[in-house]
Amino acid sequence: MRFLAFFILIALTYPVRAEVLDVRSRGETVRLLVEEGDNPFATVVLFAGGHGVLKISKSGGIKKLGGNFLVRARDRFQSNGAVTAVIDAPTDERNKLHGFRSTEDHAKDVGAVIKSLREKYKLPVWLIGTSRGTNSVANAAVRLKGADKPDGIVLTATMTAYHGPWGGDYVTNMDIEDVKLPVLIVHHKKDDCRVTPADKVDDLRDELENAKPVKVLWYEGGSGIRGSNCGARHYHGFNGIEEQVVKDIMNWVKSPSP
Repeated sequence: MRFLAFFILIALTYPVRAEVLDVRSRGETVRLLVEEGDNPFATVVLFAGGHGVLKISKSGGIKKLGGNFLVRARDRFQSNGAVTAVIDAPTDERNKLHGFRSTEDHAKDVGAVIKSLREKYKLPVWLIGTSRGTNSVANAAVRLKGADKPDGIVLTATMTAYHGPWGGDYVTNMDIEDVKLPVLIVHHKKDDCRVTPADKVDDLRDELENAKPVKVLWYEGGSGIRGSNCGARHYHGFNGIEEQVVKDIMNWVKSPSP
């Protein structure tokens, strides 16, 4: 898979190699901000929630959704053994991903990203989504086969309930019984966002009947909780407990178990 690379330097508290990759798919381009710490054992592709448009610049700046749980916590993924790839919207979907996240074209784009990252880093590639980003991850897990499929997926604050005019864009309305990969489900017990209700998680696990292994991690607590109950700084976004959540995710990615 052909891609273009723009190299950038970022000064952090530990050594990180960073670059912007433009991956070609369907005649369009999908941009990634890729950051690599020391001794990674997996590459994780991070899918933000909301409209999903980050507007990543050629120099690696993130203009939108910088406060999203996965975007703001990516340095923690790196320090726990991951190459992180924050994924932006493709060039033909630059306003919002509502309605696109569940499509075959979106899965093709994600498959191209997986192939490029696997060839580049020679590491397993996992997909991690939060909130509406779980629609993208589940869609890819359902549709992708062969060399383009991920090694496993992580669903955080999973979208399990329909709300709004965006068609089938919620995870439990997809054919997730077709998923045969390792799946980790991460949810906060106080998440009362209308599209990610905690009381739907058991149904989600039951529908993943062919995924092996499957595990649910529940969380409580947090600090600095503020804003909308569907916002990135509420329980929905694991505010104040990012370090523990990310550590647990990466420990499971390293050694998946029921």
